Amino acid sequence: MRADEATVRRLASRRGACVLHHGSSGILADQNLSPTVGVLMATFNGAAHCEDQLLSLLWQRDVDVHVYVRDDGSQDETSAIVARLARRFPDRITVIDGGGIRTGSATGSFFALLQGIDLTQSDYVAFADQDDVWMPDKLCQAIASMAAHRADGYSSDLIAYHRGDNAVWMLHKAGKEAELDYLFQGGSAGCTYVLSAKAAELVARVMAKVPPLCPGASHDWIVYAICRSYGLTWFRDPGAGILYRQHASNLYGARRGWRDVLAKLRLTRSGWYRDHILWLRHVIAGGGDELRVLDAIERGGAADRWWLIRHATRFRRTAQGVQQLRAALLSRAV
Repeated sequence: MRADEATVRRLASRRGACVLHHGSSGILADQNLSPTVGVLMATFNGAAHCEDQLLSLLWQRDVDVHVYVRDDGSQDETSAIVARLARRFPDRITVIDGGGIRTGSATGSFFALLQGIDLTQSDYVAFADQDDVWMPDKLCQAIASMAAHRADGYSSDLIAYHRGDNAVWMLHKAGKEAELDYLFQGGSAGCTYVLSAKAAELVARVMAKVPPLCPGASHDWIVYAICRSYGLTWFRDPGAGILYRQHASNLYGARRGWRDVLAKLRLTRSGWYRDHILWLRHVIAGGGDELRVLDAIERGGAADRWWLIRHATRFRRTAQGVQQLRAALLSRAV
């Protein structure tokens, strides 16, 4: 067995068997029925990996999965591969026609899918990237965790791997929840997210009324912000159910060490981070200190920055994240 495969199997073995407790978090009252999950998959020039991903979605245990795929104008064989699998599994894969409209991003496609499907057909909704591989218990573990914690939103850590480099490593995304972390970061990678029907309908309803997305908008962050702002409970799982494939065409890779720090620094200094925070004004409920935080960032005065620095532990989940935010505020990068 190759070294990367052995490590993946060892990490995967840490996950226990699924136990779907039927209760108030949306799991069906009839224990003879499996929960239904609508998986939203955005594709673009993903022919190299999308078939592996689609099959891993269909192989999920103890849940009834239906995959909704929207392509954003691929110029390779992606659409043909998806169409072939949809013909093979007509009751489990639906291709959503974008009507020739390109959103220009996976985020745009995901929100178009949320608006374009009948959410009442699913007990849960999940997001899937086109190039990962899901472990067979990814969804049932998520749903069991949501039931146990009475949560409407779920995210988790990931197992990143790069076949060319023969490397596998854990991406720890959980951290201890901070009061207003959703104004400054997402819950994890969006491909780990599972939403209850209640949460999915809330996100769709809020997003139906917003202006155009900000450049480089992150659905991971926006979905998390909406759910947390409107008072829904979110569970972050320290386990991992996704093999997060790394390759040259990744939009957002799983950088490590100083590469990660430098990439975040460049992104912050570009103004993207500040612009994204301020755009969240369109989707949050506006309660508590939410608007005070956004107003302070928008004004950017010395007193505003000092207030934000003093309250930074309310905004980020880890000590490193707090330090990075404070540094960005001091240097006026945010």
